[in-house]
Amino acid sequence: MFVIIKAFSLKQIKDIKTYGAKELFRKFYLLVRWLLKIPIFAIAILPCIIIRLLRPWVIVRIEKVPVEQFGHFCLQTAIYYCKKKLKIDQPKKKQIDLVYQYHPSQKHFNKQLLKMWKRKLTFLPGYILDPIKKMNKLIPGGKVHGIDILALNPEEHDFDNIIGKYPPLDFTNEEEIYGKEMLNKLGLKDSDKFVCLAVRDHKFQEKKALPRFRDWTYQYFRNYNIDDFVLAAEELTKRGYYVLRMGVVVNKPINSNNPKIIDYANSNLRSDFMDIYLGAKCSFCLSTRFGFDDLAQIFNRPLAVVENVAGDIHAHREDYILLIKHHVLKKEKRRLTLSEIFSNGLALTDHIKFFDQKGIELVDNTPEEIRDVAIEMVEKLEFNQKLNPEDEELQKTFRRLFASNIKRFNYHKNYYRKFYGSDPKIKSSISTKFLRENKNWLN
Repeated sequence: MFVIIKAFSLKQIKDIKTYGAKELFRKFYLLVRWLLKIPIFAIAILPCIIIRLLRPWVIVRIEKVPVEQFGHFCLQTAIYYCKKKLKIDQPKKKQIDLVYQYHPSQKHFNKQLLKMWKRKLTFLPGYILDPIKKMNKLIPGGKVHGIDILALNPEEHDFDNIIGKYPPLDFTNEEEIYGKEMLNKLGLKDSDKFVCLAVRDHKFQEKKALPRFRDWTYQYFRNYNIDDFVLAAEELTKRGYYVLRMGVVVNKPINSNNPKIIDYANSNLRSDFMDIYLGAKCSFCLSTRFGFDDLAQIFNRPLAVVENVAGDIHAHREDYILLIKHHVLKKEKRRLTLSEIFSNGLALTDHIKFFDQKGIELVDNTPEEIRDVAIEMVEKLEFNQKLNPEDEELQKTFRRLFASNIKRFNYHKNYYRKFYGSDPKIKSSISTKFLRENKNWLN
């Protein structure tokens, strides 16, 4: 206990030295709030006792929905909802599930998504449920009264595509009418096809995250330059699509005078509602693997994804086409093969220091490579274009090699299981042109 108290105290001192007087006042404010909550938590003991007494007949479960993390709010909530409706992995006894959205720092979340989930789930005020939830955790035996999926414990992925079997969210008639009106204001007719272009950069973290959590330099390798996607956007417009650049806050505008390429992120028509509506109605999404992908997933939209690392890929759906950044060994100036990425422990890393330690540079895909994956998605959707035998064999080799590496280098066993299940079945494909031009990568 003394060691824990000492470590806690040293951390507080370090935080204050690092972040200054504001951090001191923030910690003092949190301490006062915590002290004021003691009577509330004492009162919460009574409902906890009632919940335990009811357990032989009905299990009451309480959880906070992860509204502050857009992707998790989409996907984890959807998996929970679909599993409940389809009676998958549910308690054998009858259960009553109560959820809440509550945290003083939760100022930045999509209000339309919250509104839609409130039509599906039983929300109660956080100031009521939060103390009960926390007291349940303190009292032994409280785990059964939580909802692990919503608590991201562990985070789950829909490798069985249950969302496709039971679409979780829908729009009201009034929302459908309003959404079409807004599309018209953006310059699209009801019959026009459009693609959502979702490119991650660092601006959202800088503007929206709390000051002490704004150092995201360790994950800058996940960011992309929007300029590298203009070629793909231009090609999509030639094939009859509008392209809407998505984002709440973005680093810079998209550089194009093409009237069919719309910088929606910097438009005065951007809203929480339209973020959801566009993601739900697009022909497909061209993305760089962040929260917006999960929105497309819960509305069963195809994805063309430019991925960051090789092990953390959307591999569970046939209507996903992937492209992976080049992993270049600086010393030898050569690209690592897929198996070398795994064997070097880089298939799932989330920190740039691990790449630096191995002498690996992550090189962005070229605008031409990005354009090619967008074209392949269009041809797949519009013409159901089949691969020739040679290209099909390349895809089979990728899937076989990827699955074998998951099993062979299972250094994140539980993580891979939640992504791919106990028996990995890789259904997505890699950009066919990328495989043709990088056959040595399949080693």
